[in-house]
Amino acid sequence: MNQVQTWRETAAAPVAAPAPPSDTMRRLQIGIAGLLAVLLLVGLAGLIGDRARENAAKDAATAIEVKMPGPQPKPASAPLEELGVQPVSKDENEDMSVKVPQPTPTVPDLEPDPELQRARQSKGQ
Repeated sequence: MNQVQTWRETAAAPVAAPAPPSDTMRRLQIGIAGLLAVLLLVGLAGLIGDRARENAAKDAATAIEVKMPGPQPKPASAPLEELGVQPVSKDENEDMSVKVPQPTPTVPDLEPDPELQRARQSKGQ
């Protein structure tokens, strides 16, 4: 029976008293103020983003209009002619059947090491 009484005593333990109304109102005020602060920050971030996009669009429009001083270069109508090269048709290309072999330049650092080749040959024997 002692156990039952102990259980009843613990079940009947005093429950924490509800918070006074002033404390509840204070918590509510803090929560609403926090929500308003977050909304204000999000709104300001949106305004800053819009202004940045507008400024970027204006800068892009003014960058296109900027012209360098001095004579303006003419648009290239035939880039091969500017380089001094004339295109050749297939018929003209067949006439030129002689091809001159070009010597391949060798770099001494990239040539195989003769001693390494000898060492490989000696291991293979």
